[in-house]
Amino acid sequence: MALTDLIPWSLLPTLTVLATAWFVYILAYRLYLHPLAKVPGPKLAAVTHLYEFYYDGLKKGKFIFKVDELHERYGPVVRINPREVHISDPDFFDELYSGSRKLNKDWYYYRFVGTLDSSFGSTSFAVHRQRRKAFNRFFSPAALQNLETSVCNCVVRLCERLEAFRGTGKPVILGTCFRALATDVISQYALPQGFDLINSKDFGEDYNNVNRKFSGLTSYNRHFPFILPTVMATPTWLLRMTASPGMLQMLDFQGHNIAQSKAIAESSKVKASDDSVLHGICNSDLPASDKTATRIYQEAVTLVGAGSETTGSGLEHVVYHVLANPAIYTRLRNEIASAASQGDLTSYETLRQLPYLDAVIKEGLRLGNEVCGRLARFDPTDAIRYGSYAFAPGVVVSMSPRDMHLDGRVHDAPHTFDPQRWLDPARRERSERFFAPFGRGSRSCVGRDLAMLEMKMMIAYLLQRFELKIFDTQYADVRMEHDFFSPFHRDNSKGLQATLS
Repeated sequence: MALTDLIPWSLLPTLTVLATAWFVYILAYRLYLHPLAKVPGPKLAAVTHLYEFYYDGLKKGKFIFKVDELHERYGPVVRINPREVHISDPDFFDELYSGSRKLNKDWYYYRFVGTLDSSFGSTSFAVHRQRRKAFNRFFSPAALQNLETSVCNCVVRLCERLEAFRGTGKPVILGTCFRALATDVISQYALPQGFDLINSKDFGEDYNNVNRKFSGLTSYNRHFPFILPTVMATPTWLLRMTASPGMLQMLDFQGHNIAQSKAIAESSKVKASDDSVLHGICNSDLPASDKTATRIYQEAVTLVGAGSETTGSGLEHVVYHVLANPAIYTRLRNEIASAASQGDLTSYETLRQLPYLDAVIKEGLRLGNEVCGRLARFDPTDAIRYGSYAFAPGVVVSMSPRDMHLDGRVHDAPHTFDPQRWLDPARRERSERFFAPFGRGSRSCVGRDLAMLEMKMMIAYLLQRFELKIFDTQYADVRMEHDFFSPFHRDNSKGLQATLS
């Protein structure tokens, strides 16, 4: 039956008028009647999400820089899309993200990875708290002590592979190595059977290149949420016909995750041991609806995703700045050598006692901003107040840790790598107050202590075992050029390279 048989031609003018009227109404409402109508910002951003999509999708993760420009033009409060206002004021960060506030996440912003049923993607404050409680114990201080051996084994295996580069003059792409380490650590902890990128060809460089492309795709999925489901629904045999080695590796990992998630979900009917974080979720007191194979798979995706690129990127930024500053490099090596002569570098407690190592890592995280995406929240019951503004319940308000990390009102010479700011008492207090690389409040990163353990142990072992020289790498090769929630460097860069001796 043709469409003309269902809709008489005589109705088309009427339907056209109604559609036009509806379009005009939406424009007028968003510009003049919406609760955010009086908030400064571009008119086009107030009317449509396509303004954001242009910079985030078509220009590949550039909206974060556009928001910087908007704040310079309009001030600390800017309407960045029809539903959301962004605030740049370091003094307001703690107030907005304090643990006492029961804020929900914005479903629109966080649907970028297609895992709204995971604890990370859960929009409801109450649902998130319940789901996260199921695996909080796996990231407690006590659990971290038990993880020292596992992390150390991965670090040692990586260093043993790096021995092949010693004295050859051949550069190694350290950024890829660090991402391999982080991926192996979190996957081997979260899943019954984790990955082994450390022992794969080129430390999984092909896999990381595909992961970069996939991360770019998430910016499209935020605005057109059918994209990722369509890709995921494509038959594997069809993808394999034209897949690159990295894509084949990702497909294998995906199939691996799906199979393990299904097996764990089925085993939840009988109490099992906590062999992995996913097992622990199924052994928890969560309702049966939260123990399905689909939801367990989403937890696997977010746990591995959140614990790999961010930590790997953090290590890359820290080590770049260390190698690019000879005085810092020498001082840090001396501190590590002194600690190694007196104790065991496999102990996190020993590593925590190294003040310069701690300062170097914090400064790298401040500049690197490994979670560069904005933290979009709304209060479902009360207004969020800022200055003369009272944002009604349901209005999305966001801030970005990166803004206060690079704010000249907070840090002197904010774009300079200066570990001393974390050691001088007068500067340290202010630096700590405005430091949130893992977020703040009840939604902060559950794996922050694990990430710090990995970074401290990797840097300590690497600098104790090898002498490193930076190779054909400038700051432009590692700094953020694209915001895909985590920072990604420019497309034509290999990232941090170094020679070993």
